[in-house]
Amino acid sequence: MEISANNLEIGYGEYIAVRDMNIQVKKGEITTIVGPNGSGKSTVLKALTRLLKCRKGTICLNNQNLKEFESKEFAKHVGVLPQRHSAPPDFKVKDLVGYGRMPYQKWYNKNNEEDEKVINWALEVTGTWSLRDKSINECSGGESQRVWIATVLTQKPEILFLDEPTTYLDISHQLETMQLVRKLNRESGIGVVMVLHDLGQALEVSDRIVVMKDGRKYCEGTPNEVITSRMMKEVYDVDCEILNVAGRSKPLIAYKEIV
Repeated sequence: MEISANNLEIGYGEYIAVRDMNIQVKKGEITTIVGPNGSGKSTVLKALTRLLKCRKGTICLNNQNLKEFESKEFAKHVGVLPQRHSAPPDFKVKDLVGYGRMPYQKWYNKNNEEDEKVINWALEVTGTWSLRDKSINECSGGESQRVWIATVLTQKPEILFLDEPTTYLDISHQLETMQLVRKLNRESGIGVVMVLHDLGQALEVSDRIVVMKDGRKYCEGTPNEVITSRMMKEVYDVDCEILNVAGRSKPLIAYKEIV
């Protein structure tokens, strides 16, 4: 499965946020979109998931225009976790996770055996099984993020879209979330498309990185191809060195010393 977008122009009111955007994302790969604030990262993600209409261009899922999909059918292929999400504070974790099964149900149906099997799988794979009887309000930030990912996973999507999934989390929970993303990709074959600010995280987990600058795609490729001193200077106006370390497959970013 793949989603491909060609010649996209996306805007808000009179403002054009993204121009001439071409991108392809595939099941089985982790694609990360990076760039400075206001470069159009989240705008692209919203367009790829039908949360935002495009003024120009086309977006297709397996060569079929996204506009042709019914909402429930689309949700069986694509799962989306926005940057901000909320639920009633007294909601039990298992009940919240169960809402991800809605694309497979009639409005009057209760969970069947298959639904329960998928819900339990999502709780287990995200490490939230022990939280199932807690209210979402009782969960820590890291626990809550894993619960929300479990909720999207119960849709059984082929590609999972995450908009800044580590924002507002401390370092430990950021690493925990990235480890979960990589685990889901490797063990379940789920494609992942993320918007991230942390380039170190993008380097570690991504198969491909798309760099945005001023509403356009600056470059795209593997982490080693994309994260260069030249890109850092031209896109972020940051001086740094990219260091290759023995025993590591991915380089490290060494920023200029702060004086």
